[in-house]
Amino acid sequence: MLLKKNGVLLLVLAVCAAVVLGAGTVFAEQSETVVFEVTADTPVVQTGEARKVVVRALVRPYTRRETVRAPLAVALVLDKSGSMASDGKMDNAKRGALEALKMLDSRDVATIIVYDDNASVLVRARSVGNGAKEPAFLRAISRVRSGGMTALHDGVVLGAEQLEPFIDEGFIPRIVLLSDGIANVGPSSTEDLARLGRGLARREMTITTIGLGLDYHEDLMTALAAESGGNAYFARNARMLPEIFTRDMEDAVTLTARRVRISLRALGGARPARVIGRPGNLTGDLLEASIDNLYSGEKYALFEMELPEGEEGAQLEAAEVVLEYIDPVTGDTVRKSAPLTFSFTADGAEVEKRQRTDIVSQAALARNAEIREEAVRLADEGKAQEAAQMLGDRTKQLRMLAPSVGTAAPQMDKESEYFEDLAESLLSTGGLSNVERKEVLNDAYMQKTQQAPVEVVSGDLPGDKPEDTPEDEAEEEEKEKEGEGNASK
Repeated sequence: MLLKKNGVLLLVLAVCAAVVLGAGTVFAEQSETVVFEVTADTPVVQTGEARKVVVRALVRPYTRRETVRAPLAVALVLDKSGSMASDGKMDNAKRGALEALKMLDSRDVATIIVYDDNASVLVRARSVGNGAKEPAFLRAISRVRSGGMTALHDGVVLGAEQLEPFIDEGFIPRIVLLSDGIANVGPSSTEDLARLGRGLARREMTITTIGLGLDYHEDLMTALAAESGGNAYFARNARMLPEIFTRDMEDAVTLTARRVRISLRALGGARPARVIGRPGNLTGDLLEASIDNLYSGEKYALFEMELPEGEEGAQLEAAEVVLEYIDPVTGDTVRKSAPLTFSFTADGAEVEKRQRTDIVSQAALARNAEIREEAVRLADEGKAQEAAQMLGDRTKQLRMLAPSVGTAAPQMDKESEYFEDLAESLLSTGGLSNVERKEVLNDAYMQKTQQAPVEVVSGDLPGDKPEDTPEDEAEEEEKEKEGEGNASK
């Protein structure tokens, strides 16, 4: 075992530093683009017993005054099947597409794909130019009309084909898929779309999925996003679409790192157990997890591992944690490694004092995501009572945890109330409603991936002024051009 009596670890390199805060090591490595931090929920461990700890490997952008980004190649793939004609869906989908274009600039390219019985190219991949005001985009989007079936698979494939030529030129490809219904033309199973997502991920493409209303297939849309490292949104109503498109493009234009992978290799008698929340791979002493894309906020992977017993005053180098990612601007693969060290003490008060409540609460949320998914599985199998019992047990655990997690206590209280209400609903109805199932799965995905939330829009507000439709904007654009022409005569 790699134990060091009363040792203090201090590592200083040209671009990184490991800082020992009393007992236990917090490692932070900084490069020009990404800060990498590794620490545990319990960096100081009680002597005399083996115990499990949670290790957080966190990545976040390094804040700079000037930001250089790679150009984007974006495919907006819009459902225009017959069901999109109701509840303002088509108008808000068009408005959302225009909002997305506003987030891009002349260095980027975009294409518009629509699908019903078939998929077709509305605007071929071209420079964004003036974005939402670019006539080629504005006129084409304004003319979209709904009708027909839902060839979702073909829409995604056609979007990918439009983006393919730009990848070798250094563009970052991103597909944004909107659907309000069940795929019913072409490949349409969850596995079909998951396979498509995996294939596009190998071609460096990320897919964001937006499920609109209550008739889309949440398993299929979530799988497509997950396999490609994309975002997944549940738009409860059409008025959420412009904000969702904007939110996703905010991520796209702040892309800091791609294909982010983190691995933990246990040392000194420590044993890796599992990755919490995210999919993980365990091989011997090695645990691996994928974060995929890093945008403007922090993301992390949580590893559970078991430590051996240690003596008073000893230190254990328990793991080496490695980060790998691709710099989207240069295309270079970057690799960083960080040590993970624990200190041992017989002083229980010191152990409690040094506990990282932020990591404790983040691990609780990741476990909540797993519980949400398990509740859906049990409900789907007709085991509503078993699901309710599991949710009830988790409610009690969260209420016991809340007082010990400091500023995260309100969030734990909110989660416990949610689980309690969901358990009561399962017992009273014998299953999950359509909206409950979609909410539970989407909440789980967002918790696991630390996806930025979007504000829920519940309906029309009193005194709301109707917004201009894309057709109105296109008409206004034509009037402006006519006015300019008359003025020049």
